[in-house]
Amino acid sequence: MISRVDVVVVRDVTLLTLISVIGLTFLFTALSLYQIVNRFEVTPHFNTLMSFAPSLWISLLPMTLPMSALFAATLVFGRMRGERELLLLAASGVAPWRPYVMLLPLGIVVAAISWVGVSELGPDAYAQRHSLQRQALADFIDAPPQGPRELRFPGRGGPDASIDISYESLRGRQYEGLKILVYNDLGLLASLSARSASISYLRHSGTLVLSQCIEPRLVEFEPSSGRPAGAPLVADRINELRVPFDFGSEEDPDAPKAMRTMALLEDIRKDVVADSKQRAAAAELVRRTGLCGAGLLLPLLGALLASLVNHPNRLFAIGAGVIPSALGYYPLMTMATSLAETANLPPEVAMCLAPAATLAAILVVVGALFRGRGV
Repeated sequence: MISRVDVVVVRDVTLLTLISVIGLTFLFTALSLYQIVNRFEVTPHFNTLMSFAPSLWISLLPMTLPMSALFAATLVFGRMRGERELLLLAASGVAPWRPYVMLLPLGIVVAAISWVGVSELGPDAYAQRHSLQRQALADFIDAPPQGPRELRFPGRGGPDASIDISYESLRGRQYEGLKILVYNDLGLLASLSARSASISYLRHSGTLVLSQCIEPRLVEFEPSSGRPAGAPLVADRINELRVPFDFGSEEDPDAPKAMRTMALLEDIRKDVVADSKQRAAAAELVRRTGLCGAGLLLPLLGALLASLVNHPNRLFAIGAGVIPSALGYYPLMTMATSLAETANLPPEVAMCLAPAATLAAILVVVGALFRGRGV
């Protein structure tokens, strides 16, 4: 039966969670947009930049929502402890654990929303950001900045290509003193220099097209050794030169973050059969379950820790609830993710590491409440 205490707890925690998640999501979105501008080292068009926001909101929600619920629960129960409300409830014959009961259904709701966000909506948001990155590159080609510049357009990592473009000046559509480096995590793939050239970008094929190249020099390299692969291409003038750049292709990314959970499980099965030493899909599954577990367990742990602090200043209760909970859970989740990625720990065990430790901490604090230490 839902009591008046349950209604107050649900109302206060839910309201503070909504306020906190809006604030945190806005803050992290602003920081992420700044990182996007910093990453490309050139500002995309305003419409392109703002188009990143919805996908960023979806991607950030599984992280900001559990943290917001943790902060809200800690603040509410820290206030109840500081104003002696928990003491009055205990003196009225209410069991020490009773005020915390409604945090369980709230945690289930937060965990469910986090799971939908990271498992179903997150992959689509990741793919959308991939498409918007292509648009950001197209923005640069359409309106390159004046003056000498060195610009970097990173790919998705691994074998996917990144590209650096530098030039001394820009005259109309002609880049003077142009240098282009194409590379990936394995090393340098190719370098191209030209006294002047015009650049266009084909989004459908992810290709940079250099036209009216004056005195071009193209050298391909072996990434493993760094030595040139064959003789360089040198000419006085080339009317059209195409440079493949997979980062700009229309194909969806195949990274584990772009996979839905069922596809992720299939990829994990393949890695196990192949006895792969690098299991990115397993790491992503551990990350997803860890974020879901944070929404379920951290608000309860934070509330329990905050209610143990006997001090009128609520900041002490908030610090005692938020800091140990977050600094205990998320590093454990990161460690479990790394162990799963390097195949040192099965994903079934790794995904339980942080939640199990948090559950053990909850049981310890609940035991203290039953022994009368928390009231």
